[in-house]
Amino acid sequence: MKQAVLSQFDLPWIPVTGLILFVTCFAAYTYWTYKKENKSTYDAASLIPLEEPSLASSSKGGN
Repeated sequence: MKQAVLSQFDLPWIPVTGLILFVTCFAAYTYWTYKKENKSTYDAASLIPLEEPSLASSSKGGN
Protein backbone atom coordinates (compact mmCIF):
# COMPACT_ATOMS: atom_id res chain seq x y z
CA MET A 1 0.00 0.00 0.00
CA LYS A 2 2.83 2.40 0.84
CA GLN A 3 4.37 1.75 -2.56
CA ALA A 4 1.10 2.57 -4.34
CA VAL A 5 0.73 5.83 -2.44
CA LEU A 6 4.32 6.90 -3.05
CA SER A 7 4.12 6.05 -6.76
CA GLN A 8 1.23 8.54 -7.09
CA PHE A 9 2.98 11.28 -5.09
CA ASP A 10 3.69 14.06 -7.58
CA LEU A 11 4.61 16.93 -5.24
CA PRO A 12 8.37 16.61 -4.73
CA TRP A 13 8.67 20.24 -3.66
CA ILE A 14 6.99 19.57 -0.31
CA PRO A 15 9.78 17.45 1.25
CA VAL A 16 12.44 19.70 -0.28
CA THR A 17 10.77 22.77 1.21
CA GLY A 18 10.54 21.05 4.59
CA LEU A 19 14.21 20.12 4.46
CA ILE A 20 15.26 23.66 3.54
CA LEU A 21 13.10 25.10 6.33
CA PHE A 22 14.54 22.65 8.87
CA VAL A 23 18.17 23.33 7.88
CA THR A 24 17.59 27.09 7.94
CA CYS A 25 16.02 27.02 11.40
CA PHE A 26 18.68 24.66 12.73
CA ALA A 27 21.48 26.91 11.44
CA ALA A 28 19.80 30.03 12.87
CA TYR A 29 19.27 28.45 16.30
CA THR A 30 22.82 27.12 16.36
CA TYR A 31 24.24 30.52 15.40
CA TRP A 32 22.09 32.28 18.02
CA THR A 33 23.14 29.81 20.73
CA TYR A 34 26.86 30.19 20.12
CA LYS A 35 26.96 33.98 19.69
CA LYS A 36 29.37 35.63 22.11
CA GLU A 37 26.69 38.09 23.26
CA ASN A 38 24.66 35.20 24.71
CA LYS A 39 27.48 33.79 26.84
CA SER A 40 26.44 35.73 29.93
CA THR A 41 22.86 34.47 29.58
CA TYR A 42 23.95 30.84 29.45
CA ASP A 43 26.48 31.33 32.26
CA ALA A 44 23.73 32.70 34.49
CA ALA A 45 21.34 29.91 33.51
CA SER A 46 23.96 27.26 34.24
CA LEU A 47 24.13 28.42 37.87
CA ILE A 48 20.38 28.16 38.53
CA PRO A 49 20.48 24.55 39.83
CA LEU A 50 23.21 25.52 42.31
CA GLU A 51 21.33 28.45 43.87
CA GLU A 52 19.64 28.12 47.25
CA PRO A 53 15.85 28.42 47.08
CA SER A 54 14.49 31.70 48.39
CA LEU A 55 12.31 31.74 51.51
CA ALA A 56 9.33 33.16 49.60
CA SER A 57 9.20 30.26 47.16
CA SER A 58 9.83 27.56 49.77
CA SER A 59 7.00 28.59 52.11
CA LYS A 60 4.11 27.80 49.79
CA GLY A 61 2.44 25.47 52.30
CA GLY A 62 1.14 28.29 54.48
CA ASN A 63 0.47 27.97 58.21
